[in-house]
Amino acid sequence: YYKSSTGEKKKPVLRKFFKMKRNQEVVIYLGNTVIFGKVSAIGRDFVMITNLNKRIWVPFHAIQSANLPTGIPSFSNSHQYFIYDNDLRQKLLQHFGETVAKRDVLIQQFFEESLVTNLTSWCKTWVKIHSDQEVVFGKIQSVTQQKLVLLLLNEKVELDLTNITMIESIRFFNLLSLLGKKRFGLL
Repeated sequence: YYKSSTGEKKKPVLRKFFKMKRNQEVVIYLGNTVIFGKVSAIGRDFVMITNLNKRIWVPFHAIQSANLPTGIPSFSNSHQYFIYDNDLRQKLLQHFGETVAKRDVLIQQFFEESLVTNLTSWCKTWVKIHSDQEVVFGKIQSVTQQKLVLLLLNEKVELDLTNITMIESIRFFNLLSLLGKKRFGLL
């Protein structure tokens, strides 16, 4: 269980909590928004959770609290999903850099990516961005240390990363619905 702490303690506490809950269901509270999903990736300053139909990136600065959903048992990660792979072990010992660079799971295990680095690998993905002021959607065009640039129908939208509270991937059918709402001024 994690309840909002202040300052420099927040990131390491959240990182530790989510690493212990990797591949497990969690519930994350962001003010009025509650998110459920499995912990998929943990970075230096964000967590990515997945559910049946989307990926959700949540920057640590936006998280007020996180916990396991009620009724789901908590179990230690130390023996969870332990499969001994001699071939992988050999590759890691002899060709560490090459082996890790080829697998996203190993990159996440050995290097704690930042949100910027992770989102860069998702360029051209359709997303819905929740920020302090608005909800915007579009295709990720580029990411810098301060800004996320989206493209929607030849219109560029720049968002300050410090204001983003959540990023959701969008499926094609959801995208059509959002485009229709935008066209009729419902969004």
